[in-house]
Amino acid sequence: MNRLTKFARMGRIFADYRRRRTEVATLPIRLWVESASVCNLRCIMCPNKCMSPAEKGFMKLDLFKKIVDEAREFTSDLYLHHRGEPFLNPALFDMIAYARAAGMKTRFHTNGTLMDEARARKLIAAQPDLVSFSVDGFEKQAYEKVRVGATFEKTLDNIFGLLRLRREAGVRKPYVVIEKILFRNSAIPSDPAKVAELTRRFEEAGADEVIEKAEYVWAEETAPELDQPPGKMVCTFPWYAMVICWDGTVTPCPQDFHAKMALGNVTTQTIREVWNGPAYRDLRHRLTSDLGSLTLCHKCDRLRRKTVGGVPIQYMFAFLTDQLVGYNRKLRKIIGTSERN
Repeated sequence: MNRLTKFARMGRIFADYRRRRTEVATLPIRLWVESASVCNLRCIMCPNKCMSPAEKGFMKLDLFKKIVDEAREFTSDLYLHHRGEPFLNPALFDMIAYARAAGMKTRFHTNGTLMDEARARKLIAAQPDLVSFSVDGFEKQAYEKVRVGATFEKTLDNIFGLLRLRREAGVRKPYVVIEKILFRNSAIPSDPAKVAELTRRFEEAGADEVIEKAEYVWAEETAPELDQPPGKMVCTFPWYAMVICWDGTVTPCPQDFHAKMALGNVTTQTIREVWNGPAYRDLRHRLTSDLGSLTLCHKCDRLRRKTVGGVPIQYMFAFLTDQLVGYNRKLRKIIGTSERN
């Protein structure tokens, strides 16, 4: 997709969203394609550890290829993560390479614990555009309290190993982001001196960005209502992006962690059929006129954030950065990666 075409599609997406059209003229410009819903850790803030066995699995390469073949004309970038650890899927590198050959940008988020030297070399060869790592705490005690099942030193060795191999290979991909969560729980220790020291080490080793992010608030059915009522904005996600789980189930956004709001399945339907099918049209209508009937959406903290033109500022900023700046290192380091959904 050339830049002019992309700009035109972005304009149509915004127009459809502002008009609150339930049938959208443009197909999703971004896809979350879940490579794995299985994870090797039991992190304290993540609902993955509460998932049933039936919810866990790996996307098959044939299904992934079907998705890419359908989406290559209208989707510019793919997220290859959602609820699990992408490195657990042995087809991950083939997925990246297949999407790249189709002209799509690829990225994924990982805990980094499984990225040994062999996987790091395969990753560099596959050339994803961006890989982000969760290194919460930036010190052993905090990290291992949060990332249950992980070893602080091993994770650092894996990340520093990737940065070294990328430097030795003389390549610029993947763009590497290190993330640290700002936890609401004050019981999780944080030593500013250790945070600053590890940040310096990452930057000196060649990490492209080291960022802090507020702890994610999952809009689960069992979650309590937030103190602040939802604002007047309407969620933008169903007008520009789609989540496809490992088994082909389509859900409206990453907040629907347990796929309670299934909108179709791309194993038996095309993306186009699902995107403007009855379930998606009904969702867009209810987001506009009957938010209270959508239990998960009503609890979502995204609807309580500052907006400009009816769109959450931080997400609009991040989306425009991804689409307009891409992975230009100089510009992206100035602008920042921030939230990516």
